[in-house]
Amino acid sequence: MVERSYSFNDIPAIQVLSPEVAARIAAGEVIERPASVVKELIENALDAGATAIQVEVREGGFTFIRVADNGHGIPRDQLPLALARFATNKIRTAEDLSRVRTLGFRGEALPSIAAVARVEILTRTAGEIEGTRLIAEEGRQIVQPAASPVGTAVTVRDLFYNTPARRRFLKSPLREAERIRETVHRYALGYPHVAFRLIIDGREVLIAPPGTPLERAAAIWGREVADELIPVSWEAADLRIHGLISRPTLGRASRAFQHFYVNGRPIRSGLLAVALERPYAGRLPAGRYPLAILHIDLPPAFVDVNVHPQKAEVRFSQERSVYWGISQAVEAALAPFPRPEEATIAWPFEEAQPAPRPLAEPSVEYGRPSRWRAVGQLLQSYILAQSEDGLIVVDQHAAHEQVLFERLWAGDAIHPLPSPLVLSFSAREAEQLEAELETLRSLGFDLEPFGGNAFVVRALPASLAEQPVPALLNVVLEEAAALRRGGGDPRERIAMRLACTAAVKAGDGLSLAEMQALLDALQETWSPATCPHGRPAWFLLSREEIERRFLRR
Repeated sequence: MVERSYSFNDIPAIQVLSPEVAARIAAGEVIERPASVVKELIENALDAGATAIQVEVREGGFTFIRVADNGHGIPRDQLPLALARFATNKIRTAEDLSRVRTLGFRGEALPSIAAVARVEILTRTAGEIEGTRLIAEEGRQIVQPAASPVGTAVTVRDLFYNTPARRRFLKSPLREAERIRETVHRYALGYPHVAFRLIIDGREVLIAPPGTPLERAAAIWGREVADELIPVSWEAADLRIHGLISRPTLGRASRAFQHFYVNGRPIRSGLLAVALERPYAGRLPAGRYPLAILHIDLPPAFVDVNVHPQKAEVRFSQERSVYWGISQAVEAALAPFPRPEEATIAWPFEEAQPAPRPLAEPSVEYGRPSRWRAVGQLLQSYILAQSEDGLIVVDQHAAHEQVLFERLWAGDAIHPLPSPLVLSFSAREAEQLEAELETLRSLGFDLEPFGGNAFVVRALPASLAEQPVPALLNVVLEEAAALRRGGGDPRERIAMRLACTAAVKAGDGLSLAEMQALLDALQETWSPATCPHGRPAWFLLSREEIERRFLRR
């Protein structure tokens, strides 16, 4: 082993960094990626009282980002200060940090962006007859008069052009664009009274006019999801919790659909997620997570917002009170949805109960006692079943879709094909299919590349064994393309789409034995109340309701 000796002269002298180097280091704490730029500019727009915000990006935000708003604007004489570090109109003294209600307050966002990109700001206040343009590049600034509506538009070009090392550690433009979409969605969900518009590579991917929280959730998550959301409203002392959460009939495979806002500030918090999910125990299947848009309002003195470089986390002075409050608020909202062990319906699990024989019920051999007994089919779309509580009406497509989804999700048995099947695809399709190979294998597919753009398929999930292989893989490709546009959990989305494709459809005639088999399978699922998309799979017409309609009560 070679020993090396050091002398005092070997130790580099301590030096103060140049302002340019210091600015780039500081920028790295605030601006990690294009989505960080969008986040900071949206927060500035909201702080300026904007009621409409437009975000436009190109090539994942690396070459072009523009965030325009109709807020108060920046006076011409103050505009140069906007790019000075720690220049802000949000706070004046250290004591103001305990009273911060704005999203921004440090005065770091615009200087940090200008340190790693070429920036142009176009702005006008309501009291000015003409606007002002500021162009900043390489530390130089040009300020000139310009035509502008009231508000501010910030254009960022060539992000990280002077820090190429940071650019190499980022994802592809496609993935960075998805992060920007997620960022815009986060603020759009938290501020439903503000109009949002998002344009990616010239294509409008979001237009959300002002509306109610439920209308905004429908604009971003879809109306089917919005129909499964319920309001939360709870207050105690200085703590108020309000927003929307999902019914126990709807869950997702990850926490990506959980959004928390503290005094309007979007934050990340695993502990808040735990507090949200605790009341769902026994109501939601294991491995599924509720959706939520929850606002936590409390005096600013009780929350420290200055603990994270990107202001993505906060610290509560009374943590237990906040977590307890969230659990109480969610539990109160879920009161109409009792846990299974709390339900008063007595399902005859052990043995079938005697029931009056319905009219024209065919004689059927049942392999085991059943809680629901199929008696017929309505409009070749709905299964009618008898139970001790009344008449069950089952949507055959939604029910079969849920059965197939849960089998695929659990890792279905593999059904070998009689002989391997070789299929060819376009270059882009082959690339998409190869990207989803591990997901497909986890669902029960046995396929692998076979040279060029071909794939060989040797086995399918047992639940899909009767489906044509080309049609199944086309569905996978369609969903893969949708995932690139909208994000989400690939395994969940692909399983949902495959289940929907393979499930019986409305209009398909079923024999009584097929109906009974579907009912039995549905009752064995984790979540029989809905299909994977959240639509109801069945409803009960109770005996009391039937008797009341016949004036027997």
